[in-house]
Amino acid sequence: MQPDDEQGADVEIDASAAADELCFHSEPEVRVSFPGTGARESRQITSRRNIDTPVQPGKRYRRVVVTTQISSRLLD
Repeated sequence: MQPDDEQGADVEIDASAAADELCFHSEPEVRVSFPGTGARESRQITSRRNIDTPVQPGKRYRRVVVTTQISSRLLD
């Protein structure tokens, strides 16, 4: 339980993906949006293991793990 002055997210998505081997043919385009109306506080936190930032097309990455947390709290 969180204190009253520190409310949690109304919506939160946690996801992860892992691969033994991964190769990009081009640099990926990743977008996260929070459509809709009303005031909100939103954030995205992503971490990568064994992948360059930005990725290098043609390079083989091994034992890859990517995790992301996307959350939003309505302020209205």
